[in-house]
Amino acid sequence: MAKRKEQLRKKDLSTIVVACEWGSCSYKGTRMEDLSEHMSQHLKDHLGEGDAMEDLDDYPCLWRGCEFLAMGSPKELAVHSHFHVFHAKLKVVGGQQLQAHPELPSCGQELNSSNLITELGEAFVCEWEHCDSTFNNPEWFYRHVDMHAHCTELQPLPDHQQALFCSWKGCEAFFKIKYRLREHLRSHTQERIVACPTCGGMFSSNTKFFDHIQRQAQPDESLICGHCDKGFANERLLRDHVRQHVNHIKCPLCDMTCTSLATLKIHIKFRHCDERPFPCDFCESCFKNLHDLRKHMETHNEGAAYHCSVEGCSYSSRMSDTMRQHYRRVHEGSMAPRYKCHLCDKTFSWCYTLTLHLRNKHQLKWPSGHARFRYKKDEDGYMRLNMVRYETVEVTQEIMKNMAKKRTPPGAPRKSKRPALEPSPHPSPSSASSSSSPSSSPVPSPSELSEGHASSPLSQEAGPVYCVLSTVSQVGEEPDSLQEEDEQGEESSSNQSGAVRALAAVARGLGMDVV
Repeated sequence: MAKRKEQLRKKDLSTIVVACEWGSCSYKGTRMEDLSEHMSQHLKDHLGEGDAMEDLDDYPCLWRGCEFLAMGSPKELAVHSHFHVFHAKLKVVGGQQLQAHPELPSCGQELNSSNLITELGEAFVCEWEHCDSTFNNPEWFYRHVDMHAHCTELQPLPDHQQALFCSWKGCEAFFKIKYRLREHLRSHTQERIVACPTCGGMFSSNTKFFDHIQRQAQPDESLICGHCDKGFANERLLRDHVRQHVNHIKCPLCDMTCTSLATLKIHIKFRHCDERPFPCDFCESCFKNLHDLRKHMETHNEGAAYHCSVEGCSYSSRMSDTMRQHYRRVHEGSMAPRYKCHLCDKTFSWCYTLTLHLRNKHQLKWPSGHARFRYKKDEDGYMRLNMVRYETVEVTQEIMKNMAKKRTPPGAPRKSKRPALEPSPHPSPSSASSSSSPSSSPVPSPSELSEGHASSPLSQEAGPVYCVLSTVSQVGEEPDSLQEEDEQGEESSSNQSGAVRALAAVARGLGMDVV
């Protein structure tokens, strides 16, 4: 079946007609070989045959609708321009898929971004074992990697079976059939096989492309995420979305948990690394990313670079952030408060003022490993502290080990009892019966999703936390004194909100153990 799909895909590609959009060019081709040669000629005309443009600082892309500027390297422009041809082919493939499925809605995203592509560097590099080939054309690069898969031979496994091993640098995956190996290699090369003809978004499978299209449809009122109230057009989109609410990755350096490796990478970069590779040209300041550097550069502006757009207001500022603060404070100051404290019902216009209130007035602490509170919109329209966080049992086990080390002094025996937890006198309407969310002192129990609390501290010196973690299955060995808490947790699970029960049910349906 998989082989048949691959044959049909290649057959479809043999009938495509791709138009060149370089400047005012009207050339159309049916073979990627011809189109690539055509683009190479455009680049020769644009850059010159020799080193005539080697001394230029930037090289503009002339593809229609693209504003890319290769900084300091004509090689980067060559890679970028050839990718435009490849991207145009994928958009034609996407158009064919939509014609074959007239029941799908049309993409409603912006047309003016359909020719924008990501930054690519100066070459595509093959990292297959003993191969360091480089390419400036994605079509040839992907074909080259596909040839590696085609030439891979079966190797024996310890159980007397055979498999095809991926020889990409650092990869130990293996597969029974070559089609699966080819699919896997796309995760290394980031190859995409189809693109949306309307917005230009690229996808690694037709299924993901169809999901993109179906997201434009009106959501089914019965397919609502119980955690964030977002609606979806079909059940699979809802299932994929629910995974985004389950933290299954823990930082190895602290108790921060997240849903993806990309988020973890950003967290480690900003919380645990001192490297600042972006220096300011005008002072000695250095920054961890380009965004922060650009914000800082505004402080070196001479005079006011930003002026208030409200008629009759003469306010101006050197920095965009200061201008935004002015607009919110002066021109939106009369708007109704959107944030409400779940403990005392005091209202606020901005989330940061509610955060200050929770920390100063109610002495609440940020979740261990995190540096902010999160807020969720309740049924009455107010944003309140989000008291729910879902995590896999494996992640909770790691947090428990860390907290056990913090609670137990060196050389002291582990206590069999934990301090009592005092429920909040003013629970939030949406969170009073919900599962607990992150805490600076998580105390998991093996009960079902249990009630969240604004709790007392584990020690008077530690300060209060705003909720307690609970897991849905056994997590290591616990003292006998916890059995009563577990039984109470089971009783409280019957009082959970519908939103929490719905989300937990969907997550368990995906094979996840969540807290």
